[in-house]
Amino acid sequence: MPVAANRTRTLAAVAGAMLVAVLATSRAGSTTAPAAPPERHGSVTLEPGYVPPNDPESSSVRIGRRVNAPYVKMPFTGGARSLEELGRKVCHALDYETADSLFTLTVGQDEFRYILWPEFPMSRPATGITWQDGWLFLYGRLHQGSAIAIREHGGHAYQFVRFDRYDSTVTYKNFKLHNGLILVAKDEGGKTEEFRWLRSVAERKGHFKIYSMSD
Repeated sequence: MPVAANRTRTLAAVAGAMLVAVLATSRAGSTTAPAAPPERHGSVTLEPGYVPPNDPESSSVRIGRRVNAPYVKMPFTGGARSLEELGRKVCHALDYETADSLFTLTVGQDEFRYILWPEFPMSRPATGITWQDGWLFLYGRLHQGSAIAIREHGGHAYQFVRFDRYDSTVTYKNFKLHNGLILVAKDEGGKTEEFRWLRSVAERKGHFKIYSMSD
């Protein structure tokens, strides 16, 4: 996501192109061919005079986390005390068709703001992205994902079997992310179901909460 300075340069480039078009039109009656518009590169980073923003933490993109993020004392509230307990609570919410109960198992706003967000590379100042931007996106996915999960899978007395991991567990300073999870459960008839919509779980000091859902 471009920072404000990049957006300003982009608008300036567009304004310059419009000015060239106006001048060319005013010369249409003369015998001199109109000047060709300046070459555009499609990216503000390739334009003459572009200066990249100061980004002393650029290596965090490669590492996958901000190494200077502070330690925090704030705990996770609610959730579950293990992945297995979280899986059972998810199945319980599906059984009772309660999207709100499923949503309460997800990461909350303050947990995202103070625990998770400061460690993500996109939170570094050079990006110009705020925690509110990140939370707006995450909240929408979690809220919508909860509603869709209930609509598509609710009303069944699922029995939790296990979580299968097909991706990775990433360790940050204040939490862990268990990514690419598959929730395996059995329905009333004993048929095994694999749910891939619960994609990631955040763990902090023995508490587990849903971090990401497909929507």
